[in-house]
Amino acid sequence: MRLTVKTDYCLRVLIYLQRNKGKVKIQEIADKYEISKNHLSVAVNALSELGYITSTTGPKGGIEFNPAFAGKTVAELIVKIEDMAIVDCFNTETQTCTISPHCRLKGMLKKATNAFVNELKNYKISDLA
Repeated sequence: MRLTVKTDYCLRVLIYLQRNKGKVKIQEIADKYEISKNHLSVAVNALSELGYITSTTGPKGGIEFNPAFAGKTVAELIVKIEDMAIVDCFNTETQTCTISPHCRLKGMLKKATNAFVNELKNYKISDLA
């Protein structure tokens, strides 16, 4: 399994914010990690919508880690950000596989995906920093 860049950036933001207390500008994080501010903003928006960070606009604004989410697991975040349907046949609405009734691969991949997520349940967001 491969995580998307968006998830990678979400995790990087959470690490940075936990190590740097107070309000931080998105540009500061982008500069530190040498990544695009625009791409990082997509991750920041997702984290803000989910409540993992708070943001304040204006010249004295910035983003901060929401400590109420320190106890959430890494799995909880990744499942909300990532599309865990790693193959088309996982999506029952658009599934068009003609071998589905006889295929064992779907079950194998589902077990592997569940093992991946279950392992990440052992780690809290606070463990990232």
